Amino acid sequence: MQLPAALGLGQDDAESMYRAFNNVFLTRSGNAVFYKSAINKAERDGTWSASLDILGAEDAYERTGDPEKKTLVNELLTTWLDYTPTPWSWDGWNDDIGWFSLALIRGYQMTSNQRFLDAAKYGFDYAFGRGWDTQYNGGGIWEENPEYAARENPPKQATKEALANDSLGKVACMIYQSTHDEGYLKKAQQIYAWVSTNLFNHSTGQINTGIAQDGHVDTGKAAYNQGTFLDYAHLLYTITGNREYYADAKLAIDFGRNSLTVNGIFSNNQAYLNTWADEFARGAGHFVRDNRLWDTYHAWMKSNAEAILQNRRSDLGITWNAWDEATPSDDSLTTNKFVSAMAWLQFTPAEQPNEIGGIHVIVNQGTRLAIDSGGKYSNGDAVVHWGMNDSLNQRWLLTQNSDSSWNIVSLSSWKSLDCPGGKDADELAMVQWSSGRGNNQRWWIDRQDDGSYKIWNQASGKALDGGSSADNGAALVQAGWSGSEQQRWVLQ
Repeated sequence: MQLPAALGLGQDDAESMYRAFNNVFLTRSGNAVFYKSAINKAERDGTWSASLDILGAEDAYERTGDPEKKTLVNELLTTWLDYTPTPWSWDGWNDDIGWFSLALIRGYQMTSNQRFLDAAKYGFDYAFGRGWDTQYNGGGIWEENPEYAARENPPKQATKEALANDSLGKVACMIYQSTHDEGYLKKAQQIYAWVSTNLFNHSTGQINTGIAQDGHVDTGKAAYNQGTFLDYAHLLYTITGNREYYADAKLAIDFGRNSLTVNGIFSNNQAYLNTWADEFARGAGHFVRDNRLWDTYHAWMKSNAEAILQNRRSDLGITWNAWDEATPSDDSLTTNKFVSAMAWLQFTPAEQPNEIGGIHVIVNQGTRLAIDSGGKYSNGDAVVHWGMNDSLNQRWLLTQNSDSSWNIVSLSSWKSLDCPGGKDADELAMVQWSSGRGNNQRWWIDRQDDGSYKIWNQASGKALDGGSSADNGAALVQAGWSGSEQQRWVLQ
């Protein structure tokens, strides 16, 4: 296909880039579904490299919630595990285990496939158990474990690097979100504290490459290190509400924008690279979306997206890591080199989003009570109203689907606001449930003339209703739209 020159980022460009990537690399062979390793190679991409490919497919599902994309994520990870079963003791690199586990835990959150959660937990527990070391540098996880480094030819001295620590820290955060096992949150905070002390420059916002056993810091900088740390800091902020993590994330995104770009554009044509800015796409996308920082960053993000489009390979529609250079017609280029561009487009809307998306306290206009998860974590637990108290129980993340409906997810339970069974009965109490992005978890949010919002369920067609009760713990119910104050909501 011959593509026209890009004139500007359009609504369909993220989907087009995703489909182009799949057209070039996605392979189905019997029951196996995988990305091949290069444009001109039919062989299956494997281990950590395949994990990076799959993370790109997960980005597309996160953007859309489309069922066929969820199915693809499930197929890709199932095939990956079939070819790469635990145990993983054959791999001495802890950042490899981090990428394996990150694709798996993210896939679990999207598909609820228990096999993915089990493998992700194994991966984190294994890498942390063998890799966390306090003999040198006061802690931290080895990049390559010392017993493996000693067997290299020639032997190497093991170091501790951002790549292993931050990828595994993200995994621990997401396992905590998925299980509420406090042990994983404590380890995520433990790893972060070490990274913050030893590898993060609090003056500039740079995340350094690593530290040697003698304390020498490698001050090299890379977009993937910067982005992984950014996303890690933001995850801990959303989980804990601690503004210090937010401040670190803000420093990290600004360093990336100002010091890792050429005229504001991420670009790296080095042959040794696999991905480059894919983790920065995720970190920036989550941080900007969730904290409603589009006024500050959208124009810059869009300029990168437009550079990606302008420099696509015209016959294939895919873009390599050097976003300010034309993608060469070199069919030997590996799959990983095209993931970053696809990822960036999944997190960059064509138009600056409105005020609905992001983290909110949702307050009833009539009762002035906030929607509250009740401090409970199980599927089917009731969602209630409570007086505003600035707790995580009252913070909800609003993200959009490809049909323009909204997901409403608790930052306490990490469950979705759910209309049970999609039933349309008036006074039916709402619950929370693991996110599946079915139509009973999809909500239309319509601004009213007074600035409040009508929030109504896609499956039932009924509006969220305050129930005319100002009592703490009152049930959150649905009812036919009347336009009364108890059905109007303020997003704070």
